[in-house]
Amino acid sequence: MAGITSLGVHTPVALPYLIAEGLLPHEPKTGLYSWETYVFTEGQGDVEEEVLATKDCVVWSQGDFIRNVFRFDLEGEDVIQAILTKFPSCGDAGPEQGANAKTGKSYLGPGRDAGPSDLATGFQEETPRSLERALVVFLKTKAHIYFLHGTNHVLDLPFEVARAFPAPRGAILQRKASALSSSPPTPQMPAAPPNSFFSQLHPSSSYLQSPTLIKSFGSTQPNRPSPLTGKSRLDALFKDVLGSPNQRADDELAPLYTLTNPLSELGVVTYSLQHPKPRLSGKTKPGMSVEFEPLDSAETVVYLSPIDELKSSQGHSQGSLMLLVTTNYDMQMCTIWHAWYIDEKSLSSLLKQRAAHKAAKARRRSSFLSVNIGTGATTPAVRHRDGTRESFAGAGSIRLPGEPSVAHQPGASSRKPTRQEEEEVMASQMDPDYRPSASQQAARDSRRISSLNTDVRASQHNVTASFGGPGARRNASFGGPNERKSFGHRKSRGSTPGSIYSRSLGPDDDLMDLDSSMDADGEETLESIVRHIRATFKAVGAGNIFGGAGDDFKRELVVRKLHSFPLASAGSNLDRHANSIRVVTLMGTSPHPRTEDQGLNVYIHQKQAKELMCFRIKIKQRSLWPEMPVSPSITIPIFSGEMKLEQCNDIVKLRHDSVEAVLLGDRGLIFSIDDRKPCNLPKPAPYKMYNALAMYSIETSVDRDIGRNRVLEEPLRSGLSLVNAGSNGRFDERASNGVHHRRQLQLRPKDDFVVRLLEVCQSVLPIRQSKAIPTLWCLSHALLLDRPYYLGRTTASMDWVAFATTVFVLVIHMVDERARAALHVSNVAASKISAKSSSQLRQTLYGRQLMQKSTWSWMDEDRPRSSKASTISSQGSDKPSKGKDQFAITAATLAVLLQQLAASWISSHGSLALSSSDAMRLIIGLHIFREEQKLCTLSSNGQDSDLLALVIAQLGTWHSLSPWSHETGQYYELEGASEERWSFVRTVDRLPPQMPLMDEPVGVFHWFEHALDVQSAERYPTLNVIANLGAEMSSSKARNELAVQLTPRISKLSDMLEATSGLNASSTTTVELMAKHGITIEFMETLPDAIAAPFREAIVRCEREPPTTWSSKLLALVGREDLIVDVNDRYITPSKSVATIAGAPRDVQSVCHALEHHPYNARTKEASRHAVSQLIFHKDRRLIEATSLMHFNSIQVAECPKQPDWSDAHHFEQQRKMMQWVTVRMIALPAGNAMIHYDCQTPLLTDKYHLPGFSSACLMQPMGHTLTTDRSGLTEEKVNWAYFHAGVSVGLRISRNVQGIDTSWVAFNKPNELTNRHAGLLLALGLGGHLRHLAKWLSFKYLTPKHTMTSVGLLLGLSASYMGTMDSLITRMLSVHITMMLPPGAAELNVSPITQTAGLMGIGLLYYNTQHRRMSEIMLSEVEHMELEDPDSGPDPLRDESYRLAAGFALGYINLGKGKNLRGLHGMYLPERLLAIAVGPRPVNAVHIFDRATAGAVVALAPDMLMLRAMTKHVILWDGIVVNEPSSGAPGWIQANLPVCYKTRFEYITASSGRHPLKSADVPFFNIVTGLAWALSLKYAGSGNTHAREEILSVLNYFYMVKGGADAYYYDAKLARSTVRRCIDVLALAAATVMAGTGDLQTFRYLRRLHGRTDPETPYGSHFAAHLAIGVLFLGGGTYTLGTSDLAVASMICAFYPLFPTDVYDNHVHLQAFRHLWVFAAEARCLVVEEIDTHRPISMPIIVMLTSGATKALTAPCLLPDLDTIATVQTNDPAYWGVTLDFSSNPSHLAAFRKTQRVFVRRCPASEAHNSVFSSTLAALNSNNPLAPSSNNNDKQWQTTLLTSLPTFKDLDKADLELILPPSAGAAGNVHSALFTDERGTVVDDRLALTRSAMFGRERDELWNLRVLFAWAERARESGEDMRWLGEEVVEELRARVEERRRVMGG
Repeated sequence: MAGITSLGVHTPVALPYLIAEGLLPHEPKTGLYSWETYVFTEGQGDVEEEVLATKDCVVWSQGDFIRNVFRFDLEGEDVIQAILTKFPSCGDAGPEQGANAKTGKSYLGPGRDAGPSDLATGFQEETPRSLERALVVFLKTKAHIYFLHGTNHVLDLPFEVARAFPAPRGAILQRKASALSSSPPTPQMPAAPPNSFFSQLHPSSSYLQSPTLIKSFGSTQPNRPSPLTGKSRLDALFKDVLGSPNQRADDELAPLYTLTNPLSELGVVTYSLQHPKPRLSGKTKPGMSVEFEPLDSAETVVYLSPIDELKSSQGHSQGSLMLLVTTNYDMQMCTIWHAWYIDEKSLSSLLKQRAAHKAAKARRRSSFLSVNIGTGATTPAVRHRDGTRESFAGAGSIRLPGEPSVAHQPGASSRKPTRQEEEEVMASQMDPDYRPSASQQAARDSRRISSLNTDVRASQHNVTASFGGPGARRNASFGGPNERKSFGHRKSRGSTPGSIYSRSLGPDDDLMDLDSSMDADGEETLESIVRHIRATFKAVGAGNIFGGAGDDFKRELVVRKLHSFPLASAGSNLDRHANSIRVVTLMGTSPHPRTEDQGLNVYIHQKQAKELMCFRIKIKQRSLWPEMPVSPSITIPIFSGEMKLEQCNDIVKLRHDSVEAVLLGDRGLIFSIDDRKPCNLPKPAPYKMYNALAMYSIETSVDRDIGRNRVLEEPLRSGLSLVNAGSNGRFDERASNGVHHRRQLQLRPKDDFVVRLLEVCQSVLPIRQSKAIPTLWCLSHALLLDRPYYLGRTTASMDWVAFATTVFVLVIHMVDERARAALHVSNVAASKISAKSSSQLRQTLYGRQLMQKSTWSWMDEDRPRSSKASTISSQGSDKPSKGKDQFAITAATLAVLLQQLAASWISSHGSLALSSSDAMRLIIGLHIFREEQKLCTLSSNGQDSDLLALVIAQLGTWHSLSPWSHETGQYYELEGASEERWSFVRTVDRLPPQMPLMDEPVGVFHWFEHALDVQSAERYPTLNVIANLGAEMSSSKARNELAVQLTPRISKLSDMLEATSGLNASSTTTVELMAKHGITIEFMETLPDAIAAPFREAIVRCEREPPTTWSSKLLALVGREDLIVDVNDRYITPSKSVATIAGAPRDVQSVCHALEHHPYNARTKEASRHAVSQLIFHKDRRLIEATSLMHFNSIQVAECPKQPDWSDAHHFEQQRKMMQWVTVRMIALPAGNAMIHYDCQTPLLTDKYHLPGFSSACLMQPMGHTLTTDRSGLTEEKVNWAYFHAGVSVGLRISRNVQGIDTSWVAFNKPNELTNRHAGLLLALGLGGHLRHLAKWLSFKYLTPKHTMTSVGLLLGLSASYMGTMDSLITRMLSVHITMMLPPGAAELNVSPITQTAGLMGIGLLYYNTQHRRMSEIMLSEVEHMELEDPDSGPDPLRDESYRLAAGFALGYINLGKGKNLRGLHGMYLPERLLAIAVGPRPVNAVHIFDRATAGAVVALAPDMLMLRAMTKHVILWDGIVVNEPSSGAPGWIQANLPVCYKTRFEYITASSGRHPLKSADVPFFNIVTGLAWALSLKYAGSGNTHAREEILSVLNYFYMVKGGADAYYYDAKLARSTVRRCIDVLALAAATVMAGTGDLQTFRYLRRLHGRTDPETPYGSHFAAHLAIGVLFLGGGTYTLGTSDLAVASMICAFYPLFPTDVYDNHVHLQAFRHLWVFAAEARCLVVEEIDTHRPISMPIIVMLTSGATKALTAPCLLPDLDTIATVQTNDPAYWGVTLDFSSNPSHLAAFRKTQRVFVRRCPASEAHNSVFSSTLAALNSNNPLAPSSNNNDKQWQTTLLTSLPTFKDLDKADLELILPPSAGAAGNVHSALFTDERGTVVDDRLALTRSAMFGRERDELWNLRVLFAWAERARESGEDMRWLGEEVVEELRARVEERRRVMGG
């Protein structure tokens, strides 16, 4: 409105493209294409978009560029329409719930039939991320949905779409009506008897068109077919009997449908009918039952809210609003609807609701009476018990569709009544008040309350007086308090959509206005609306549960009628074109201060009649579930009035950012909902052919003879249409010839500062003046556009002059007549200035103003300055002095002129003149906003600040407020409003009003200085405080929020002063309060240094050692992001240099060794893991050696030197034998390889995951020959378990935290033929938890071939992934593989015993720690099973020792550690039965069966662990396992716990030095000693306890002596020697268990010795044990260790079971797949310290404090002790900021460390790392030492030299320079370091800025900044605190510089 600009002829952006592509002819007619304009809000501004559609192409363009083109040539159908809308994201868990209520949580609504927790209405806040924009293209039979981010969907449409409308969620579809049908084949229904109720109806049969009638009678039909595909038999019969000649064929179909999600079905737009539920016993009030029915088919949509109507308002309402406007041309009515979305509830809540419903029916009364109105019957009658329904024609006269059959009717038994019908019959017999949902007449006086009946405003001349209008419903005619009489005086009411305009017959046919009582009884009516909306949410989905007939479409959108009015008829027929009615809405900007209610106007324009109606709607917010403590709010629109406005040609809604207005053709603009008269438009601009500011390409350029400034002939105003409203006030004027002229109205200032000033005025002024502010500014701006010569007297912009004019209009009444006369003279003089003179004067003023700036003021120092004041006053000269800016005079002149020109508009709003108190509020408000700008260093303190000071000073002058005027020495004279620069308007002096809050201006610097001096907590006034001064009622919530947004810095500083009691709180408290009140680092960076000084000081004091309980937000505030241990809160991008973290060793030995032996390539490990492992084992090559030993797919190395007596053939034969023994060792390597590389890889999801096999080559030393073994002996069939372990080894490398290992990835890597390696991979994925994402169908696909290895791997893997969940599907999957779990009489399983053994263990894992009684009984029965074997059939192939052991393991897992708390296992006598098997007497004929069960019984018996018989005692006495220190002189724990009979033997054999002969009598002794050592290793697993290790290794040495010191020639000795070998394997594994993950060298020496065994006496199992031990010793590359929890120890028992297989096929004693259950015992306890700037792991000393009080000094990366024993972990490197992990006081630290073991540190400045200046300078010099091993030292030294040569940095010391240039030892070599990229300022920046202000600052604010800084320093000195942020010496230096400058200036 401020100015109309012509932007040329508007054509679609994509039109030239379509013409160039040949899709449109050269000059296409407008009928060949259609296009629509959309405005999309993105970021800070609006983006204009266009969608152009032809019959086979759609183009989406944004701005002036084409974004995408969609072709539909191959579809065979024409494009009907294309729209842009928003859909819920397809990645969301479910659809958004409740568009009418916004909240961040899900709420459950209470109901009568179900509890609050059962009604999951699911309200969720609609966030920008939850909705995604999409283009929807509608064809005849399908719709294409293209999400703008790339995905697309195709939907089949069940009907043809007439028109689609964008909605807040998806779209609304208007179904295209079908053609009229012919006459019905059957005759019409005969007339009813005269005395019947039916005879009173209108003879028209239009009531049959009502969807209410059809739906009600058909609601009980079972399995009703789709109305779009066919009609039911009963419906057809009903149509044939009751049809009318002109009836539409599809009247029963809903006209409007919703498309809310491309992945769901269409929904239907419905209205709701509600009636009371049956009254239950004990209930005082019945509930409300709701039925949903579609709108009338004649309803046509003309408007739908594309977005939330409340989003455009400045208020922050909690609800949302959606409006729908429809027209019914048959009834000549237009209706406004309120619409809201509903979503289906969960099935569980509906089932609970059904159960409550059944319980309620059981309590109904048995006696009943009812009313039965038949033909002519007017007396009550008893309702039939057979379920007969009442009808219009009487009982039994005719059966309508949906009515239950009666016995005497033909075919009564042809259909069985549905459950709902049976329930209704029973309910009607039990309760006379019960009314069935499908009944057409209510029982007694209950009457349906329709949402359509809230407001009926039909007029008598255009409504047929008929009850039976289209869609009419029958209501109770007699009885009840809501009696409706059939005859006599009554008021009419609307009914259903088809009859919302119909009326009942009577002598006085007046209208009943239900809204007329809104003011008197508004709350009651409002609450009924809330109950209605609640009922719709509670009733959704109930029809599918309670047995009723399901709807063909789901109900997603419910509407409620707000108002209806008759259409104006301009001639004989109404124009039914879609664009004949235009609807726009305008939201009120200021809610009511008392009720917080908002207002909204709906403007409906009828183009043919040119009539414009305005409908006012009041918007209220109410709680949806008031019974709940926290409930979402819903928006309730209530019709409050209507008015008819002046006629106009067309209307359109314009938007310019947050400003909205309605353009009424040529009549003007409406800015506010209170405007009754539009604001006149300025003089229209000429119509140009082209947009002068647009960019034209060569292809689109026109003939050079035609200029860009070509002007077209003005089109006829009467034929113009307003279309295509765009951004920034753009719209099109479409002429009668179809040409679109693009126009633009500026509705808001271009200067954002002026925009905020207008908001300030709106926030502090009264409501009437506040609403007039935008219009006044637009009028002022238009006035300036029409009179541009006024700008020649001032340098201010047009926006600023318009703002000053706006403000002065409100107070111009303060100017007396003489001053007005002077202003009139000034106006006349200004009008005579030519354009050229105006421009020259403006340049002169701007140059003079520029010279007065501090930057250029030196050029004007010698010029004499005039002190003569230049004013226009009533007492002085009336001519302004030349050379001065006439800004105030110009604005005052325009204000007087505007009062005259807009007098009619101003008078329509009442008096806009401000009272004295209101004017004072305005002055203080502008002053506060100006002071707010001083608190931001990024704000412009130039001309904007000066102009605002001038406006305030002029207002103060007019009100005779000397402290607020421009007088010499006053505040604003010093702030720039001096008479030397500006001309002012004076008036007569008057009695000054009383100034509230402050008698004179108080600046923010003065206020903050006062707070520092006297430690005051006084708040600085804010705009909301000013707005409430002297007001009768407080401002609305929206205005208060706006006020806080305009002055955020003052508000936050005031809050901090108040919270800290004048900055007297401790540093820790101050920082916490800073985070609470939103004072961030970015906020402090823009504060003046003096204001930020107390806060920076608090940060510095907390930076070194912040509290360990601080959150990530507080740690980031103090710059300690390195202490954020929660990976979810850390926003750090990994450095690209991580892969090159650890360089290769450069020592001579390593280099020489690398020439002969190529180092192991760490391709199988992640770079970060490799770097950490190298830091852990940086002193030697132990990890590389262990890795090379475990590499099973590389060439194996063996040594077989030739003996002197060997021939070449014999030597070759020995080499072949050696290679066979090496091959046996090789196939046992994968188990150890899996442990070393555990959890180290992240596979590429798009590549096949490689599963390597075994190498067949062997390098034979010392000759260096390579021999190849026979590959036929290494196939998967021959060494099946070896390949299984190889697959597990590779699969366990995949990290547990990898995302994307799901069904697709597993299916992608599934081989065509199942293999053992892939089976092992499945087990590894399950152990890693990745099979939780595996689809069940793929599981069955794996199990169908019955591949044994695959079945074992999958069953165990699924059980491991679902461990402890008792998942029913996994249980069934395991049960069909276990014979014992099949039902009695089931067929025998064709499943291998190995698979059944794995299934038993799977049950144990799946039911881990659940104490499930049934599963425990099954496992116990399998252990106890004692079926005697048939001697002829041999032993049982299933229940061998491995099977029973698995049952024992499973029983132990199910009841792990629950021996003292059996809970549900009482009565099973579990311990007694297990002891009976383990140690009880046995029948002679079943000894062998008991022996097989003993191991399983003993293992399951252990209350805390799983242990063999020799271990049981010490596992029970778990706390008694305590290792003794050798210095104590006491015997070791193993020796001390030996039985008495074996203690002397241990000493004897030890003293014999291995010369003790081997005999079988010592076998028990060997087993007991080994068992004790194993128990000791389990107690100290992963602890790294050297005493336990030494004790175990001493026993291992003892066994080595026994084995090597005696020969074994006899069987007795060989048996003992075999036992010793097995014990050695267990002892080696026990020692490795104690030192797990540490890579202990002493233990590794023993293990290498075991690995080197290549002889025929070493079986596959011994190699397997040795490699397990090596893997445990280097578990996870040194980053993992073993735990000692119940699950960990149980898993180690299963994995390290001491009976190892004799060969690769052996599973008779222990299933080999169980060897990998050690995964459950692995714990990540390696602390890794990384630099936060480089992401490189570094070595750093740490101090670990245990809960016992002891401390340990370690060097990270290292393994920590058990986390439950640690209190704190602290870094101990002075070069870095200290980091403390407080496990005891901060549980989040412990939880975060369990997720990721990384700790980030940040290098601290040298000044912080050292206490003295000397040490800090020395440290800074050392960091730049040229002798330091760094490649960047020369560059660093050059940078330092160059920096110190600059004058600015010459005074900085070395420690300060380190803050600018990072040290070379840290991040100098890494350009990605945060020290280079972090934009956070340092203290050096603040020192330089303050020094500059002290030396050269001339601005008033700069000097105030120094003054406040000195006040803060003085306060710190008085309190005895050190100024750690800036330093006392810096403050003294600044003070000295200021004093020196004062002395020089004074001299």
